[in-house]
Amino acid sequence: MPASDCPPPRPEPARPAAPERLDPARLPFTAAAVDRDGIERELRDVRAVAAQEPGTLVLVLAGGLAPVAGEDLLLVPAEGLPPGPADPRHPEVYLGRTTAGGVPGARVLLRPVPGLAQETGATAPGQDLLAAVARHAAADGAPPLRWAGLRELGPVLPPEDAALLVAAQSVGLWHRDHPRCPQCGGPTDVVRSGWARRCPHDESLHFPRTDPAIIVAVSDGDPDPARERLLLGRSALWRGNRFSTFAGFVEPGESLEQAVVREVAEETGLVVGDVHYLGSQPWPFPRSLMLGCRAVVRSGAAAPDGQEILELRWFTRAQLLAAARDGSVTLPGKVSIAHALIEHWLGQALPESTW
Repeated sequence: MPASDCPPPRPEPARPAAPERLDPARLPFTAAAVDRDGIERELRDVRAVAAQEPGTLVLVLAGGLAPVAGEDLLLVPAEGLPPGPADPRHPEVYLGRTTAGGVPGARVLLRPVPGLAQETGATAPGQDLLAAVARHAAADGAPPLRWAGLRELGPVLPPEDAALLVAAQSVGLWHRDHPRCPQCGGPTDVVRSGWARRCPHDESLHFPRTDPAIIVAVSDGDPDPARERLLLGRSALWRGNRFSTFAGFVEPGESLEQAVVREVAEETGLVVGDVHYLGSQPWPFPRSLMLGCRAVVRSGAAAPDGQEILELRWFTRAQLLAAARDGSVTLPGKVSIAHALIEHWLGQALPESTW
C-alpha cells in the first residue's frame, strides 16, 4: 500500500495526570533537625571531642522514652553530665550539629540507657544519668519533666525536635538489636562516631539498617471527584473500627512500583496500575522508611485476604468525611504518612483522630 494510503496512526490514549507530590511540610518526622556532619564523623570519633566541647547538648533516651519539658524535647548540656553505661547495646552516638538559621550550632550527642528505674530497677546502669537529667530540668525552671515515647510525642513536638528524636531512636534501636557480627557472631566495636560497627575478627563493617516499605492510597479512578472512591482496609492487628491505607515491605529485587502492585493484590485481590510516588517518611518502629504512593484499580474484585486484612470498605469523599466525623471509622492520626495520603486524595483536612 502506498504510504499516502496508510491510515494515520491512532493517538495514544490520554493518561491521567500524575498527582502532585505530598507537601514535605505536612509529612511527619521529615524536618531538617541537625546537620549530620557525615564527613567529620567518619574521619574521626567526634563523640569524645563533642563531650568536652563547650555548648554540646545531650539527648538521653531511656529505653523508648525521651525527656520532655512542656512540649519541647529536653536537651541537657554535656558539661558535668555523667557518662552513659558501658553497654555495647546502648553506645553513645554523635547525632550532628543544630542548624538554627542555617548556621552550624551546638553538637548533639545521643546517650541512651536501657530504661527508667521503674522498668529496669533502681540499681540498673544509667540511673545516675537519668537523675542528672531530672536535676537539670528542675534547676532550669522548665515545665515538669516527663518521659514519653515517639508515638505520643510525634504530633505535639516541634518538627525539628520530632525529627531529631526519630534519628536518635532509629540508630539507638539498631545498636540495641545488632551488637554482634552477622558473619561470625562475635561482638562488634562501635566506630564512625556511633554510625557503624566493625567486627574485630573478620574486619567486616556494618551500618544501621533501614527497611523500605510502601504505603499506598488505592482509588477506583473515577474521573468525577464526587463519585471517585478510596479503598481502605482494617488490619487484624487493630482494635475497633480503625481503617487505613495498605502497606508492606519491599522485597529483594523489587522496584517500588512492583511492591505496590504485589502488596495490593495480596491484601485486596485487586490489580492496580498508574502507581505514582508521592513522598516518604521515616518510621522508626523499629527502622522503616515509608514510601507513600497513589495507585488506581485496573481489574479484580475487592476481597480481604482474611489474615492481614479483615475488612475492606470503599468511600467517596463525602462518605469518608461523614464516617470520620461521626466516629463510625477511625482514621490514622497525623503521626503517620497514611494520614497525609488520605488527606491528599480527599483534597481537604481530616477531622482530628484519636488514633
